[in-house]
Amino acid sequence: MRIGWIGLGGIGTEMVKRLLGGGYSVKVYERGQGLAELRSAGAPTSPNYAELAAESDLLILCVYSDAQLREVLFDGGALAALRPGSILAMHTTGSPELAQEIGARAPAGVSVLDATFSGAIPSVTAGTITIMAGGEAEALDRARPALSTYASHIHHVGPLGDGQKVKLLNNLLLAANLMQAVEAMRIAEKWGLEAWQVAKVLETCSGASFALNFCKPDRPIDAALEGAWPYLVKDVAVVAETARQSGLDMTPFAPTVDFYKG
Repeated sequence: MRIGWIGLGGIGTEMVKRLLGGGYSVKVYERGQGLAELRSAGAPTSPNYAELAAESDLLILCVYSDAQLREVLFDGGALAALRPGSILAMHTTGSPELAQEIGARAPAGVSVLDATFSGAIPSVTAGTITIMAGGEAEALDRARPALSTYASHIHHVGPLGDGQKVKLLNNLLLAANLMQAVEAMRIAEKWGLEAWQVAKVLETCSGASFALNFCKPDRPIDAALEGAWPYLVKDVAVVAETARQSGLDMTPFAPTVDFYKG
């Protein structure tokens, strides 16, 4: 299977390294912070989105936003260049509507997956991220061996767009839990407690949440939000707009939506 890769941020670079380590042939688009490292590892490169897509049995995109998906797939011609029988897997967290539009505009015979994931760089390097994929189950089964080089849990959650919905719900809960965890640790400090020690204790209690892992020793409480902030601002805005378009009541999450307005 010839794999094309677009999106060499920190996570994307580690994913490609896992694929290479699994014996896969991966050609990468020549832009991103991990480009030099992957060239040194022997990965060939391409300067053209469409040419890379045309050569790929599986094209994987790990870019930041809907706007970047549109740039690569529509403006850059990658979607139109895909061959019948090939698979497009998108790791980007974005709108379900765009995922469905991409599927509708894909050439005949091309399978599209919105293969969203949960996990950070340590999870990728350990091969333990979770993938929530929408699209054809058969296409996911064909892509599964490659995706399994960096994912230990791969779930087919429904038709195209449903991968985005599940990931958006995950990030909405993470955003709410992180906001609350930070506020709780601020209270802990006002009570004269060491916030990170409280977080460590609570991780073993009924009040545990993944968000408590962001509270670390010798680090200000607000730093727990810094790394995740740009992603959560983006994703909370997307889920709020998607819910609005669907006529869903987001009142229970109104404080979360307001908090992450940037």
